[in-house]
Amino acid sequence: MVKIKICGIRRTEDIEIINKYRPDYIGFICSTGYFRYVPIETAFRLKKMLDPSVKVAGVFVNESIEYIEKYLVNNVIDVIQLHGTEDDEYIGKLRKIIKLLDINIPIMKAYKISGEKDIIMAKRSTADYLLLDSGAGTGKIFDWKLIKNIGRPFYLAGGINPDNVCDAVKNVNPYGIDVSSGVETNRVKDPEKIGQLIMKIKNMK
Repeated sequence: MVKIKICGIRRTEDIEIINKYRPDYIGFICSTGYFRYVPIETAFRLKKMLDPSVKVAGVFVNESIEYIEKYLVNNVIDVIQLHGTEDDEYIGKLRKIIKLLDINIPIMKAYKISGEKDIIMAKRSTADYLLLDSGAGTGKIFDWKLIKNIGRPFYLAGGINPDNVCDAVKNVNPYGIDVSSGVETNRVKDPEKIGQLIMKIKNMK
């Protein structure tokens, strides 16, 4: 079954919703300057409340290796999700830190898809997983036909909501889907929308 990731979790109430519906992953925005940003102390507290079956991705945008290391040392995240201009050299440095800490943390790299050149870049990435998006939190769909033959596991993001998630899964066949604003009402996580999205995926044949 396709993996489900609900990103932009930031409140106690959000964790209560997640614990009820139990997607595979949630995402904490760990870089400042974004509406859904949560400080490390808040992220640590929320994770302790989280059902242990749900994994946590930390979303970082052009942060220092040392900044991410704090989240790893404090066991705040289970996945590193990179959303800036981080390259393979940067990913290599992260892997060295992961190895030194003797932990098993996969790395996901996000790519904004607007044309064939973006697909070529994504295919060459040394990250464990790709996240293919229309942009950083734009909530808009890109041309899914562009990624028909990408040939490696990826999460699909950008404009996904309960109304179109089944079409996304059927037409694109992603490893996982990543949604944030598509399950919100007035910029707050909506339990009804989260429940609808997750149940639609689980009931797909």
